[in-house]
Amino acid sequence: MNTDKIKIFLDLAESLNFSRTAQNMNITQSAVSQSISSLERYLNTKLFYRSRKEVNLTPAGQLFYQGMQPVITQFNKAVTHAREVAQSVNTLLTIGFSGSGYDRYAINQLIHEYRKVRPEVKIFLENYDHRTMVARLKQGFCDVILTGPESIDSGITLTYDKLLEGRFYAVCSKNYCYMGNSPVTMKDLSKERLIFLDNSWCLPKQNSLQNALSRDLASLDYAVANNMADYTQMISAGLGIGICADFVVDPSDDQLELFPLEKGVTDEIGIVTLKDRKSPAADFIAWVKERGLPATHPVTK
Repeated sequence: MNTDKIKIFLDLAESLNFSRTAQNMNITQSAVSQSISSLERYLNTKLFYRSRKEVNLTPAGQLFYQGMQPVITQFNKAVTHAREVAQSVNTLLTIGFSGSGYDRYAINQLIHEYRKVRPEVKIFLENYDHRTMVARLKQGFCDVILTGPESIDSGITLTYDKLLEGRFYAVCSKNYCYMGNSPVTMKDLSKERLIFLDNSWCLPKQNSLQNALSRDLASLDYAVANNMADYTQMISAGLGIGICADFVVDPSDDQLELFPLEKGVTDEIGIVTLKDRKSPAADFIAWVKERGLPATHPVTK
């Protein structure tokens, strides 16, 4: 099983079209079919359901895609890194982030501006929960990550630079039609449906607030989102109110409303890297500290 066959499989798993994959990979449609058949023989299982009208992944194919996609991404990075080491050049930068609306908005802006001053740097992005990001940073898979100070250890191996301080708000879609007070009280929240974020994905202060609400409001109606993408989508869809810091919310989303909490709670995020990390990570951190992060979402009046 070689990497070319895996790359063909990954492309077909995303396109679900043999002709389009052949064009993407610059090979014949017959070569695509042969590669997939070879993989299926090797794995002794069908990866795709095929008919004249459509192509779909089998359950085994879906699992194989989920397992191999990050492996090939890491393989491509390793190849690039090895070539640059051979040339005594290090221009790779991998940034880890949680995938919140704010993260995506801020990273898009930062990368766009940073590439203007450092066009030679090749940037990769990784999206994981905070604990996994820290682990991947220590393992050398990431160069820098965006997270809070509580996510890292005692600081023996990592350095943390604060970039932004935020406040907690009740966040909901305009379609949700929140009718309570502002600032928002515990009594107000007891009458609403809340959206909580799984504790592996949220920072400790958000987790503590969620735990306090579920403990103190016995009849609270709430749902738990398994990851940051689901959390963002559930709030945007008007399925309930999220209790989170403003640096979790996409500043450009004008369909969201932020209502301050009666009891003000603050939190912060920053940038973390390994101690003694050299360029381009050190250069990127210095640039971000000088430039600063974008402003957070405006508060509802």
